Amino acid sequence: MSSQPRLPARKLAPLALVIATLALPGCIDRNPVEDETDPGSGDGGGGDTGGGGDTGGGGETPAACSRLPTAITQYKGGDTLGEELTLTLDPTTLAYSVSIDASLQRASSTVSGTLVQLDGCSYSSDEAGAVFTLGDGGVVLGGLRDVDASRFVPMLAFSSWFENSATPTVFNDVAAIYNAIGTRIIDGVGNAYSGSSGRIRNAGTFQLCTDVATNGFVTYDASCAQTAKGYLSYNNERQIFDVYTTPASGGAVTTGGTLSGSMVIARVGDVVVPMQMLRESASVYGLRLFTAQSALTSGDADGDYAAADTASANGSATWLAASLSRNGVGATLSYEVPVAGVVQADGGYSGNLLYAAGLYGYVTGAASSASAFELGLRD
Repeated sequence: MSSQPRLPARKLAPLALVIATLALPGCIDRNPVEDETDPGSGDGGGGDTGGGGDTGGGGETPAACSRLPTAITQYKGGDTLGEELTLTLDPTTLAYSVSIDASLQRASSTVSGTLVQLDGCSYSSDEAGAVFTLGDGGVVLGGLRDVDASRFVPMLAFSSWFENSATPTVFNDVAAIYNAIGTRIIDGVGNAYSGSSGRIRNAGTFQLCTDVATNGFVTYDASCAQTAKGYLSYNNERQIFDVYTTPASGGAVTTGGTLSGSMVIARVGDVVVPMQMLRESASVYGLRLFTAQSALTSGDADGDYAAADTASANGSATWLAASLSRNGVGATLSYEVPVAGVVQADGGYSGNLLYAAGLYGYVTGAASSASAFELGLRD
């Protein structure tokens, strides 16, 4: 079984109303990594469990989705434009709203619509064709209308997240070493953020390492040559962490720096899944998904997935052992390549994947592409 960072039972981020608790597929048990300089690490704890997915019968009205929350619920997340978002969903009427809380492309605002069930836990939306899928553990994969409303950009949001407003300098519960994957858009061109390793330390400082020779992925090393540094600071008003970048040549500090985006540190069951909304400048922005830099083995991620990519396409995928079929095109998977927790795909397409708690992130082998990055959610 895979090994992932766990959170102890603790106060969740405040929500408007009760959050539904749902299943975490698989057995997961990993303690956070201790800080290189700060003592201590988070203790492990158990997550909640619940029911699985539904499927509709041929020609019949689909059964109600068991992953719908039991009351109006807020989900915190972001999209591939680096925008920070709050999704609110009413399970009775299926009305939704998406608050754009921070963006470089548009002013803070709210869009709204109504979901219509397609099958099981997938729904059509009013977001330029985006399909919303509800996954186990309070995860929603969907999309948000772009600025010109002609297309959608993939969106991922979570009903439960880590917050440390009472102890803002303590990150022990989420301190660990992660791999990162995503997209970085430069002057309107989508580029695959093909990977890096990163560490969140107990005091909230972080460091990223990359290696061009291994397509970005590298085993974490505090003395890595290609590095970026910064720290996280919880924003009580927006219920999310602001991300500050500090000089790469400097030490691990928690003051000063340049505001460069935000991060939601999601809790999916008892698995920690950080996601960074990157906002470097008006012309450089994107999204990074983090998963633990620990062993992932064949079978851990098996299942059927709903997917959305940066070309504004909804898709599907089936992951089975050493193969992954995306929209009917297959590839062979090599686990732990080039480093722990990373999966390499070769065949009908080529690229790399990260996986955690029913979620995957995929980047193409091409440096730039309209479909450079794809998110998948087990349905």
